[in-house]
Amino acid sequence: MIRIFSGNNPFNIIILFFLGILLRMPHFSDASLPYSGAEASLLYKHLFQWLQSASAYFSGIHAAIAYVLVFLQAIILNSFVNDQKLFSQPNYLTAFCYLLISSMFAEWTVFSPGLVINTFLVWAWAKMAGLYLHSKPKTALFNLGLGFGICSFVYFQSVYLMLLLFVALFIFRPFQVTEWLVSIMGLLTPYYFLLIYFFVWGRWDQVVQVIPPQVIGLPALFMSNPMWVTALLLIIPLLVGWWMSIRNLPRLVVQLRKTWSFMFFFLLVSLLIPFVNTDDGLEAWMLALVPVTVYHTAFYHFPHSKSTVGWMAWLSIGWVLVNYLFLSP
Repeated sequence: MIRIFSGNNPFNIIILFFLGILLRMPHFSDASLPYSGAEASLLYKHLFQWLQSASAYFSGIHAAIAYVLVFLQAIILNSFVNDQKLFSQPNYLTAFCYLLISSMFAEWTVFSPGLVINTFLVWAWAKMAGLYLHSKPKTALFNLGLGFGICSFVYFQSVYLMLLLFVALFIFRPFQVTEWLVSIMGLLTPYYFLLIYFFVWGRWDQVVQVIPPQVIGLPALFMSNPMWVTALLLIIPLLVGWWMSIRNLPRLVVQLRKTWSFMFFFLLVSLLIPFVNTDDGLEAWMLALVPVTVYHTAFYHFPHSKSTVGWMAWLSIGWVLVNYLFLSP
């Protein structure tokens, strides 16, 4: 399995497509509605209402849309990782890891705010990591800030990911006040037009739906024994992949070292977000899928003997299927 995806054969896309369907097969027949949590913001609530209406005609529409989004995210992220040359040769391991990781928890397989935002984050990560290539990056910075602002209308906690743009400016760009101000202007632009809309139509009472109160605490989680096993299957390759990427840093050019450093900050920020407004539980950790996937890819890529780490891939796939088919309530 790992040897297959370690190559750059375009036929792997077809294999990945059907592998992703296999991993999510139980959810295609699940008639439950997409995720609707307390932390969902104004824009997502409209999406949820639309899907709720559409599910009356096709009960699996939300599962189909969720899988299409995940598959596209996996392929696009894989392409960006290859373009950034984070690994010694192009491969499809990143797409494989993304599909596998996003199937491990049932909460990550449904249509949710985190799933929608990850579509933007895949693109945003590549743009932020490529800032050093821009001689005039103000347009890209404004677009990134604008994207983070719009994402906060889907899931407000994602606004804290704006910290990543400031980290990217610090790592990849010489300090220029105008670039930082342009980024902030991009973030505030959606709120400016939204406030105009509220003013013109007299809907000031809806402001609280856009910016909810922010409370720090422990995420609302109930960890069963199967969930602990799943967590270990996520954490072990993550830590080992992080360690392997650090060992490989001295062999890389300066820009790739900066890109790996930025990936670590991405992981750190996305893992801390669930501690703000903690009602969402596992759904909030979907924002960490991009950096977790890249470190899992490092776990499978760097060892010379792919059979040594291949057992972890088969164990993870087997556990996902067993968990959904036999252990889920």
